[in-house]
Order: sequence, then structure tokens, then C-alpha cells
Amino acid sequence: MKICYVDESGNQESDPCLVMVGILVDAARLNRTQREFGEAFDAVQRLFDEPLQELKGAKIVPGKARWRNVRIETRKHIAEYFCKWIQKRKHTLLLAAIDRKRFTQTPMNEWFPKCPIPLWLAAGFHIALQVQKTNQAHSKNKGHTFLVFDENKMGADYLSDLLWQPPPWSDSYYSRGKKQEALDQVIDTAFTIKSHHAGLVQVADLFAYLLRRYAELCHYGLDEEWAGERAFITSCAQNIGTRLAPRANRWASKSNSECAKWYASLAPDLLKRL
Repeated sequence: MKICYVDESGNQESDPCLVMVGILVDAARLNRTQREFGEAFDAVQRLFDEPLQELKGAKIVPGKARWRNVRIETRKHIAEYFCKWIQKRKHTLLLAAIDRKRFTQTPMNEWFPKCPIPLWLAAGFHIALQVQKTNQAHSKNKGHTFLVFDENKMGADYLSDLLWQPPPWSDSYYSRGKKQEALDQVIDTAFTIKSHHAGLVQVADLFAYLLRRYAELCHYGLDEEWAGERAFITSCAQNIGTRLAPRANRWASKSNSECAKWYASLAPDLLKRL
């Protein structure tokens, strides 16, 4: 049994792209991961007098809200710690990224149901397809994978419908066999959880933020918010990249799948090269 903890960054209309990260964990290795996260979270908590409910990448790294009183060296150390920690734990990372402008120029009516948050739905389904393609390659893989998202009940309902009855156009993404059930590596519903109840959702949020800023700074040309941000964010992105599932599982450069080609066409080129 595997669990994929998922969160995203870039939901504002002003954000040039939405980035979603999934952390794929074997249930047998989850207890140690949760324990180590708890120890790290407790260390971060000691920076504050009041209770810290959760880590939030968009606040930690740029020093917003209560983090504005924490030294930048400390904030950078926290982000670097989790990037290196995920390397040590050897969990697989999944990455979906959608350029907002490219997405709006794509006719979507025949691809997805009418969802109020279509970018989130498209990215979430891309994560599910990557889970399928990654896990079916393991000959001794047992059971299925639960998808656990940060609380987004509206989007999860639409995604659950897609997982329950995957559209035929998605079969080619993972080369579905003639006798193979659709998305047979994924539990056919999407679960949601409050991020402060799941440490790995918080880590996924941090990674999604770091990769979004990486794209904004180095692909879209946005200005730094603080001196040295570009170099620091680039270093974090490269560390995260070492744990990503094979590139062919995310954005295959050579594929006959129209579904895979479509997802590749939406992603910022910089992130596709990770």
C-alpha cells in the first residue's frame, strides 16, 4: 500500500503557473517519516512563543506574517533541511505544473468536466496518472495508492469522478493494456485532509512553493523578493529534482500519447528539465 500526499502553489489568477507536488510513500516506511517530521516541526515550533499550526512555504521562505521576525538565515535553513531530508528518506516526488496562459488557450470541454477550479483538477489528475505510471512499473507492487490532498473538497469531488471513471483519452498516458483496468494502481477516490493534520502535505506545500518560485524567477523573469533569492531557490529546486520520478513519467519528450503531449505542452520548459 502506498500513499501520495499532495499540495499545490499558485492558485491566484496573478500567478503565471500552478505547481503541484506529490510525495509518494510506502506505508511500511511511513511511521519513521512521520516521527522525523514531528521532531523537525517541534524544533521549528521553538522559534515562536505561540503555537505554530503548520509550515507554509509561501510564508516561511519570503518571511511573511509571523515569519518576518525570523532571521533569513534560519528560514533558509528550514527550507534546505526539508529538501535534504526528503533525499535521505528516499521518497519519490511527483510534479505537475500548468502555465495559466497556455491552459486558458486550450479547449477543455471534451477533456474535463465543468469544474470551478480547472487548473487544480488538471494538475491533480496529472499526479494520479504519474502515480499509475510509476507504480505499475514495479512487478511486486502490492495494493493501491491513496491520493491525499490538502483540504479542497470542491476539487476532490470532481477528481474522484475522474478516478472512478477515467476518461478513455487518459489510457495512452500509461500505455494501458488490453486486459488492464483503468488506473488500477490508484484508489478510485481522492481524499482530503487539513494540512496541519499531515506533515507530508506541509512538505509538499513547501516544495510546490519552491518550484513555483523557481519557475517565476528563472522562466518567467519575475524580480527577486529579497537579495539572493534566485540562487537560493535554484539550489532548492535542484535538490528537489533529485527525488523526482523519472522525467518520462512526468513529461515524456517522445510519446504518441495525446494526453502526455498535452500535459507537456502546458508545463514551463524550465521545470520539464528538472
